[in-house]
Amino acid sequence: MKRWSLVIILLFVFFACAGCKLKSTPLKEFTKEKFLMDTLIQITVYSEDEQKGKEALDKAFAEFKRISNLTNRFPKNGENTSASSDVIRINENAGIKPVRVSTDTLDIVQRSLYYAQLSGGSFDITIGPIMDLWGFGKNEQHVPSDEQIQKTLSLVDYRKVIVDPNQGTVYLQEPGMSLDFGGVAKGYATEEAVKVIEGLGIKHAIINAGGNVYALGTKPDGSLWRVGVRDPRVENGLIAVLSVKDTSIVTSGDNERYFEEGGVRYSHLIDPSTGKQARALMQTTVVTKSPTDADILNKPLFMLGSQRGMSFANGLKDVGAIFVSADKQVTFSDNLTNQLEFTGDGDYRILNHK
Repeated sequence: MKRWSLVIILLFVFFACAGCKLKSTPLKEFTKEKFLMDTLIQITVYSEDEQKGKEALDKAFAEFKRISNLTNRFPKNGENTSASSDVIRINENAGIKPVRVSTDTLDIVQRSLYYAQLSGGSFDITIGPIMDLWGFGKNEQHVPSDEQIQKTLSLVDYRKVIVDPNQGTVYLQEPGMSLDFGGVAKGYATEEAVKVIEGLGIKHAIINAGGNVYALGTKPDGSLWRVGVRDPRVENGLIAVLSVKDTSIVTSGDNERYFEEGGVRYSHLIDPSTGKQARALMQTTVVTKSPTDADILNKPLFMLGSQRGMSFANGLKDVGAIFVSADKQVTFSDNLTNQLEFTGDGDYRILNHK
């Protein structure tokens, strides 16, 4: 299995001319990176004021740390993690009682349940027991039996998550159920980080939260940010480049977190309806304004496949999507036509490239 952190570093390649000295503007570049939320997070901001630039970086990383503490579902050795993690407390009280949570956790749960219902359960934050069964999030992974999968699937059902907005509580109805925010937490943390950066008056920045990219404004010279969409089968390779501003770009693929057994690749992208890997696609990319929505939407699109996934994406406002099928066919939504440039590398077939 590839190391998650290494894959993340290679997930996106930026063509942002970072570090260029721009004679037309007094803006200075400030960059920082940290390993949080099990991934490498890189943030670059541009500011005239050094103190403000550094403050923006510090506050943005503080948001990632704060959301990580709230959403982590694995207790840390020697630490009373449940004191800070809403998710651990919710899971510990499954089938027992509702748990009062932060407004952030409440927001994450409500937005997740909205998309779970909209996608017919193709995205489901109660996937925790199945992820544990396969060993994702743990040190060792293995292929469970069909009997084990079917038994565990009885604990996966977003409709058994009860939210009381007035009381600020979340309750899992069945003992053994557990929430897993792996498909939403980084996107939400990115969104919160963008808010604090904008709140300090920063107009140009780019965040790469383990491949969850957000481009704030334009580059300092007024040109669009250029974000590369990776090739899921070639290390450091690209399929295309997107030109964007004020936009989130998130990719999910079967080359991110996986293990191999008997010559077969088993990725972390598991269909909540079957408890097994979705195999019609190698990769999906979502392009939209909200980092949270982009992070969430990748999962149902991956589960639905190119045709149904495209239909689902087209039914959403201001959402662009790119699908890479298992047989290397690439399709993309029409609203990306003017901002998507294919590299021509590899042996991919671009089906609707004009």
